Amino acid sequence: MSSGTQAAGISLHEMQSRQYCGFILLPRELIFKILEALDSGSVLACTPLSTYFNSAGVDVILRRNDVLDAGAYCRVSALVNATSATPPPDALAALLATTAPPGRVRHLHCTFKLSEDAEHLDEKTLEDPDILPASRLEITGLFALQRIGALLSKVDTLDRVTLDLSGLKHGLLSGNACPLLGNLIHTIIRKGCRTLEVKCKQNPFGNDDPWVFPIREDTSRSPPDRTCGSSSNILSRLSSICSLFLSGREEVPNGHRRLRSNSSSTSQQPKHLPKPEIHPHITKLDIDGSFFHPTGRPWMSDFLAYSPITDFTISLTSKSASSNFIDFGFKTLLQTVPRLQSLTVLNVDGQTIHQIIPRLRPFTALKFLTITLNSHLSSHPIVVQDAATPFTPGNVERLSISPGLIDYMILGTVTALKMTEFEIIYGRHAWHTLSSLCVHVKTVRDFYAKISVPMCISLTLSCMEDSWYANHDGNDQREEENTAKQESSPPWFITALESQDGADLVAVDSLRLELLPAGLKRGRLQQKTPCVDNICKLLSFFPGVKQINLCGPTSFRDDAAGALVVPKDVRQAVVQPVYEACSSLATLRIGEEVYPRPLVAL
Repeated sequence: MSSGTQAAGISLHEMQSRQYCGFILLPRELIFKILEALDSGSVLACTPLSTYFNSAGVDVILRRNDVLDAGAYCRVSALVNATSATPPPDALAALLATTAPPGRVRHLHCTFKLSEDAEHLDEKTLEDPDILPASRLEITGLFALQRIGALLSKVDTLDRVTLDLSGLKHGLLSGNACPLLGNLIHTIIRKGCRTLEVKCKQNPFGNDDPWVFPIREDTSRSPPDRTCGSSSNILSRLSSICSLFLSGREEVPNGHRRLRSNSSSTSQQPKHLPKPEIHPHITKLDIDGSFFHPTGRPWMSDFLAYSPITDFTISLTSKSASSNFIDFGFKTLLQTVPRLQSLTVLNVDGQTIHQIIPRLRPFTALKFLTITLNSHLSSHPIVVQDAATPFTPGNVERLSISPGLIDYMILGTVTALKMTEFEIIYGRHAWHTLSSLCVHVKTVRDFYAKISVPMCISLTLSCMEDSWYANHDGNDQREEENTAKQESSPPWFITALESQDGADLVAVDSLRLELLPAGLKRGRLQQKTPCVDNICKLLSFFPGVKQINLCGPTSFRDDAAGALVVPKDVRQAVVQPVYEACSSLATLRIGEEVYPRPLVAL
């Protein structure tokens, strides 16, 4: 073996031919270009050859999957396949193959994705585990959980974790899958996660082997002294009873003595909790209502009791989830997280809203309350027959609700003496409510003007319509067609607002627009960003707005979820046009950064 070969770290066993040996000794820049020309499967096969091949190959695959910095935002998918058990050479495979994983990941987004062939399988076919597609689907589902677990074992610290378990359906969350999922959650907790988001519409705990929160055995009490025998235990019990009687007596005016009950004083004292094996650092939790299934209530109670949660979000995706949360969830939250500061309840239906709102009063520390209706009810005012006024907790500072809840909840806000902001949220599918937007804003403004309470009125609009954006696939002809089509057909709610009287919208103080993550980018043939032009058109209907927030989808449950990509020329392409379109604007926030008004034209 030559000295150059030894320096490259290549063994004789790894050499297949002289051509291969010559390829490995090429300059690194040339090797990187060659790897970029290969398919992902071939690149992944080259990663075990040397340290440089591993680093370059993993980088090529991650960039192809839009993972530019795995330590900042890492989005991976675990495929659940019914026809093949071989995982694809994607970002997850690259991270499992790397010899230099990131020690800390600020946001890890894991999606369990069902393959297209499995999406169309018949439910009856999947009920029989002896049938090949069903058995292979179960095997690949367990394998997907193990692969995500292997990825977590390579990382030291996780700040935020998003788990989308939509692909684990067709009965996959049963049997051996549930304990694996429980171990996955416990591993995430051990890694110091502070924000945990889990999308799971099914019962994640299973029926046969439910999760158990790892708690150490209580060794604080000393074991009984066996040499004293039973007499010492009897004497100690008698002395404790005597002390109880002596301390519990009090004089009454008629000269008699009575025993004072100590139940009220002892009930107010916090219960001593045994030390857990893992110490959660989670302050923000976003889950589905399936986590309050009866089989997982012991685990959920322990998990909430040991976690320093201040921000809690739950999505009620089914009737059973709503029922379980109403019967058990509120009571558990009040007992385990009494100092909850932010609560968000999503997808509420009209039949349970009157059972949810009154249960919020005991949360005295609550500052931010968000309640949204499901997409089918968000436009229709909720009418609750023979129901008392749902009073808002007294310390709430900001109330965010769907427009259909305004008439039902606005009167109850008189008890929220610290409330300063009323936010109306228009969801992605609430296009038919925008014709009544003026009425909604006027109702809120007139109510607080009547009781002489200053109130900041905010609106949240979802700007996900295709006509807001241009085609970015590199096809110049399609881009020109899309741009021409866009100029002739503005977004639907701009068209809806054009038929309304904009005078009633002057009092709107804050406007938040949810854009697609790449919404602020422009195509190669475009001099301007179409999305920015539409934002400027929209601002003409809100001449008095003082604050604008441009952000990506706020909910990780959205298919297009992701952080808003801020272009390099953001000050010239976005900041200046928006400030020019609105003279009253005082604050413009794009993503996580605030941009002041430019002093001179850029």
